[in-house]
Amino acid sequence: MSNGKRTITSFLVYADPAIKNSLSYLFSVVLKLEFDGCVSADDVARRLHRGAAPHLVFVDMTHDVPQALESIRQLRSYAADSVIIAMQRPDSRSGCDAFIAGASDVVVWPCNLRELAARLMVRLSQTPGTDLFPDETTDWDAEAYITSRASLTVSEAQVMRVLYAHDGKIVSRDEMSLAVDARPWRYGDRKFDVHVAKLRKKLSKTFGDGILVSTVRSSGYRLCTGGANIFELS
Repeated sequence: MSNGKRTITSFLVYADPAIKNSLSYLFSVVLKLEFDGCVSADDVARRLHRGAAPHLVFVDMTHDVPQALESIRQLRSYAADSVIIAMQRPDSRSGCDAFIAGASDVVVWPCNLRELAARLMVRLSQTPGTDLFPDETTDWDAEAYITSRASLTVSEAQVMRVLYAHDGKIVSRDEMSLAVDARPWRYGDRKFDVHVAKLRKKLSKTFGDGILVSTVRSSGYRLCTGGANIFELS
């Protein structure tokens, strides 16, 4: 499940858009893996008929628990080897029922995305590495929130998360290119200039002066939050 591999596929049987947005950010932006949101287990089944079973399936149990349990049972019959993760509310007592229905694991939602990623790696028999979990503290949940609120594209979100990890500091074009594309920046390439310009407009429209993005002449880019609580910004 490293950034350079795209062999792990995942589906979400969902009812809550917040879960879809967060998981989409986790997979598409952070892990850089395939992710697809589906409305129902039948929707997943139709897609399975057109291709191989996904490695991961998430089932939203935060709304209609009986329907979610039925979805888990159906999915287990469609994809016997898939890892099925049930997402339940903190006050729910349906975790045992989810396991009986065929779930591989039950996660309380909302949950910490970094912890969720580590759990998934273990479920997929992979060891969390320092390339994905560096020593520095990062807040994937805040990043996902910004991405969702500002309606960022995957490319814009990838740029944003690099800048957010260096809040208040200048990120050079070379550093940005290595972080996003895993290659040195090439002189004359304006790719990140374009992304930053669009990012600046979207963040300004959504968060006002709470999140400021600037281009520093001959140096790179800088994002500043002033230490503000992202979740409290209007």
